[in-house]
Amino acid sequence: MHNNIEKQNNMKKILLLAISILIGVSIKAQNPPITPAWAFEHIAWEDSINTTEGAKALVEGYLQREIPVGAVIIDSPWSTTYNDFNWDTQRYSDPKEMINYFKSKDVKVLLWLTGAVNIKCKDTHFQKSDTYDEVVSKGYGINKSEPHTWWKGEGVHIDFTNKEAVDWWYKQLDKVFIDGVYGWKVDQGEFWFGDILDTSIGQMSNELFRPYYYDAMYDYTVKKNPQGIIIARPYSHQGGYAASVEKMNMGWCGDFSGDWKGLKLQIQNIYQSAKRGYGSPGCEVAGFFMKRSNKEQFVRYAQFGCMTACMINGGENGAFSNHLPWWHGKDVEDIYRYCVVLHNELIPYLFSTVVDAHLYGGSLIKNASYEEESHQVGDYLFTKAITSDDNHASFHLPSEGEWINFYDGKKYAPGSLIEEVYPLERFPLFVKAGAILPLNVTNGLTGLGDASMAGRRTVMIYPNGVTTRLLHLPCGDGIEYEDCLVTYDEQKGKLQVHSITSQKYTLILKNMPSVKKVKNSVSWKYDAAKQELRIDAEAVSYTHLRAHETLSDL
Repeated sequence: MHNNIEKQNNMKKILLLAISILIGVSIKAQNPPITPAWAFEHIAWEDSINTTEGAKALVEGYLQREIPVGAVIIDSPWSTTYNDFNWDTQRYSDPKEMINYFKSKDVKVLLWLTGAVNIKCKDTHFQKSDTYDEVVSKGYGINKSEPHTWWKGEGVHIDFTNKEAVDWWYKQLDKVFIDGVYGWKVDQGEFWFGDILDTSIGQMSNELFRPYYYDAMYDYTVKKNPQGIIIARPYSHQGGYAASVEKMNMGWCGDFSGDWKGLKLQIQNIYQSAKRGYGSPGCEVAGFFMKRSNKEQFVRYAQFGCMTACMINGGENGAFSNHLPWWHGKDVEDIYRYCVVLHNELIPYLFSTVVDAHLYGGSLIKNASYEEESHQVGDYLFTKAITSDDNHASFHLPSEGEWINFYDGKKYAPGSLIEEVYPLERFPLFVKAGAILPLNVTNGLTGLGDASMAGRRTVMIYPNGVTTRLLHLPCGDGIEYEDCLVTYDEQKGKLQVHSITSQKYTLILKNMPSVKKVKNSVSWKYDAAKQELRIDAEAVSYTHLRAHETLSDL
């Protein structure tokens, strides 16, 4: 009799899991949210020393070397237990002072968490959370609030299908979600609590439960701070899909080794995430654990990462050694700085592309080839990852459009086969003819512009007949944007910019064989050697009174 009951229970679990999988396949993914502009910036990740001094030293190491940092992740164990949201003052003696310090550097703070409340902890100063008994007594946990072992100890996972439990959880988050904190690294805890879970709304598969957890974190964060984010798993080799497409504004596939094997696995994870429709998959530069990156692996990781939504650099596999670009030498420091600055210059383009994904579906990462480890970044950029020591790359350009080598301007037909050995400081990068790229250029490091463009809206155009693009340009650090329509008619030599507000623009036209004069501009300059035309224009001269007139006759 006992065996028959056990068999029936097992069959029930199998049936529930099968139904969950079928439902998961049949539900159409929603469009991703808009990622705040700041979140595309380089993120440093401190998970080694785990102290105020360690976090400050990490960020200062980058800033002193003029490598921009947009945010820092304070990883576990920052709290006294998991997850009580009480700062461990033996590690972080004055959390508010630390957060204000980073704020003074314009560096946002992100905090690590999972959804488990522990009775035993792996690496914290205390074992039992001061909220554990309350969680159990009120039945706020999944699986009837029975404790279970997970990778950070033993505890109860909050039941995020239970509104009362979620409201209670939000009050705990309020203790640390203060000014200067912009979100969370929402890590995986639920994965360890069984394939089939008991919840307030009945049994369900772990896969179906996950979105309740990640959605709750997203809803809380953006309600408290519209510029806030959760960094969460989209698709991960560690369990499949996690966060909902429509409620995850920065993806982190999670936990790779720093060698070629780890880089190749992460590429596959990111491409799978993009295929699902996640808008902003980012890269864990140099992995997180197991094998550490050597010099070549670190550089190729960074170059691939700068062509994703975000470069997130740090881990327990050498956070203060091989994860630091200068640890590998001055040449790697320079390469890494170039990657970060190039990525930052592209943020208006990345942001605009993700707004399009939000409006119409899709991802920043497009046209990905699993076999060739290549992808488009939006519609106009194409790259291929280098994943071996020999620096050799063999790949095909996309089958639509003419493509231009980013470095030397050489043009290639659609679908061309490229075979090349790339020196360490270079990686495959191509621009589509007809591209209209909004940029944020503040210095001359990458060669896209110079310091005089700081504070101006820069748009780079690669002429190809008549090209037009509706750009969604960020109005600040958050999700607010302003539409700007840019059109260039190569035959007529007419460039038009339609905008709503008064702005200062720098417009750069590439591959221009000759220019004799430019009308309706504040100033212009033609570089015959580069075949590049720069136009500076005051938006007030054409956005209000002359919004539909020609900006320039070339």
